[in-house]
Amino acid sequence: MSQVLLLYRLQEIDTEYREKKQRLTEVLRAQKETDVLLAARKQVETAVATLKKWRTQHKELSLELEGLNAKAKRSEDRLYSGNVKNPKELSDLQNEIQALGRRRSTLEDELLEVMILIEDAEAEHQAATEALTKVETQWQHAQAGLKQEQKELALRLHVLTGQRQQQTTLIAADNLTLYNNLSQKRGGVAVARLKDNMCTGCRLTVSAHKVKEVNEGQLVYCGGCGRILCPQV
Repeated sequence: MSQVLLLYRLQEIDTEYREKKQRLTEVLRAQKETDVLLAARKQVETAVATLKKWRTQHKELSLELEGLNAKAKRSEDRLYSGNVKNPKELSDLQNEIQALGRRRSTLEDELLEVMILIEDAEAEHQAATEALTKVETQWQHAQAGLKQEQKELALRLHVLTGQRQQQTTLIAADNLTLYNNLSQKRGGVAVARLKDNMCTGCRLTVSAHKVKEVNEGQLVYCGGCGRILCPQV
């Protein structure tokens, strides 16, 4: 096999290697948690915090109401015990009981409002949790396919690396250097096939004389793009 054809085969290996490596990068990036998943998780965290806040407030109000009821009972027991004779002390007890009653009414209203907020927060938490579960399930399903593709890509890259090493042993050192330089300058395409006497790299028509030399296996460069010309198969 001519050096030109060996170089063209090397280019095919290099092209596939770049494509597979780029895809592997994309696959690895896709395995990171998506913005949708992060947003769904954040929504659950917010719902949990809100529910905790209202439950804490409900507990505090309940404890305050419990203490207030106990205090009101003690005051009422003392008022009706007959042990208090002083008119001013009796009046103070009555005023205190009335104040406690007003505060109790306010607390009961606040408790009712908080209970409604807790119900809303529980519903929001459930909805957020269900949404997160759905998103996580979809993400995990996609991960299974990505993990498999990652494995296949890594294996193929390993094979291509071996093929390239073997291919370079068949190519003369100066030709390999030439190929590497051209590949770097021409976007990874150092060798261009001829098609209907035209360079597929730049679409420039090649002279009959050059086409003859190419078909003879000689190292010929395109006058338009400078790539090595490869005979049409």
